[in-house]
Amino acid sequence: MKRLRGIVFIVLISATFLFPVKKDTKLLLTELEIIKNTLSILESNVTDMRTELKNLNKQVSIIDNKISAITKNLADEGQNKETILLSLQFIKEEFNEIRNAIGKVNDRLIAIPILSRSASGETEASTENNIIQSPDSIYFTAYSDYNKKNYDLAIEGFSQFVKQFPENVLADNSLYWIGECYYAQKKYTEAIKIFSDIINKYKAGDKVPDALLKKGYALIEMDQVENGVTVLKELISEFPLSEEAYLAQQKIKDLSD
Repeated sequence: MKRLRGIVFIVLISATFLFPVKKDTKLLLTELEIIKNTLSILESNVTDMRTELKNLNKQVSIIDNKISAITKNLADEGQNKETILLSLQFIKEEFNEIRNAIGKVNDRLIAIPILSRSASGETEASTENNIIQSPDSIYFTAYSDYNKKNYDLAIEGFSQFVKQFPENVLADNSLYWIGECYYAQKKYTEAIKIFSDIINKYKAGDKVPDALLKKGYALIEMDQVENGVTVLKELISEFPLSEEAYLAQQKIKDLSD
């Protein structure tokens, strides 16, 4: 496992020097570091909570023994009734203390931010949690949906990002992934519109080559081959050294064979 992690690290570092690192990759590396630190904190919290629960279990065991003793004494006619009632009162107070302690542990668990989705696909999070969601959190939730092929959810998430954070550095990326979702669903008209928006609105962004490539592909899929090839040639002309330009050349070559 350690060796595999080392290999992945070396590959990532090498890629940073060989190719321009796009915003998605930079953010992913940052997010991985954040996740690593968060897991470390959570592990520490879980360890503390396990200790607390272990102590609470011991207290419950002690109370259980006390109840057993009182039950046994009830059979003894000589047992003072007031003594039994007093013992029960002490037990009640101890139970209340344990209940409060368990409540505190439960509060700490609830405090851990978890965003879940129901079977219907709706986000199950409180309004408060939605308000404090960071741009990165919204972006990666939507990106996760895209990777799981939950395209409608991904479109919803990326659209939320663009609406809430239009000036964010990842706004063009979010728009691009909306286009990719439409493309994956074979909704080529919608995809072309999104890719055109990226090309026109974010001319200095790093998603323009990707948008040109997929716009060309989408036009070709719609049997508008000539228009598609024109877009691919525009990509090759404007970004000749990009990976997307290489893919565009291969596509044009395949069409001519």
